[in-house]
Amino acid sequence: MTVHTHSPPPELRADLALVPWLRDLPALLMDHLAAHTNRVHLQDGEPVSRRGQFLTHLVIITQGRLAMHIIGRTGRRHVLGQLQRGQVFGLIPVVEQSSGIYNAQAQGASEVLLLEGDAFMHVLNQHMPLARALIEVLCARSRRLQDFLAARNLYPLSGQLAVLLLNAAQLHGVEGTLSDSAIELKVAQSDLADMLGVSRQSLNTEIKKLETLGLLNVAYSKVQIPNVARLRDWLAAQE
Repeated sequence: MTVHTHSPPPELRADLALVPWLRDLPALLMDHLAAHTNRVHLQDGEPVSRRGQFLTHLVIITQGRLAMHIIGRTGRRHVLGQLQRGQVFGLIPVVEQSSGIYNAQAQGASEVLLLEGDAFMHVLNQHMPLARALIEVLCARSRRLQDFLAARNLYPLSGQLAVLLLNAAQLHGVEGTLSDSAIELKVAQSDLADMLGVSRQSLNTEIKKLETLGLLNVAYSKVQIPNVARLRDWLAAQE
């Protein structure tokens, strides 16, 4: 892990503004956050946080990706998802002043910002619109989780895969704004299978079904949704 503590404040402010709910902060509050932020370069596979570790910083991805996973007692690694540019890791532990429940590590060479939790909480207490924005963020996360859990009972595996990908599309800001657009997700099929709790062979069968319908295009470590609205409409018809 390479830490750069002397990035010019304007560059740090610009990167902090990648986070939608920080973007509209008053200049003085953004300056305060920038003054308590370090830029960190990560190598492929390098951890930024471990399960059970007390988190004192928010982690903001500016380049590359972070994978979130849990390792069970048998040593099996279960992937829970990925975070990309402009997304944040560690929000709940920082607000709760507690430990994290996931491991987070770089997938490929990556860059993150480490924002001191105390500085973030100071700004949160000073600026009520930020508190309201965070409530909306947490509600959206809860809704996506509930949708995914409900999909386990409502849909066959192909539908569960569609829900997982649509949730990822929503994280990328597609739904509600560019719902008829294509989106490309950088995720390996093995990780998708892990997220769904199935074998890769079972997942491949379902991917081929969706490819035949023109709803997905899959290549090495990439999944493209040609039209998010079409995939959503197909999913609704499966209920």
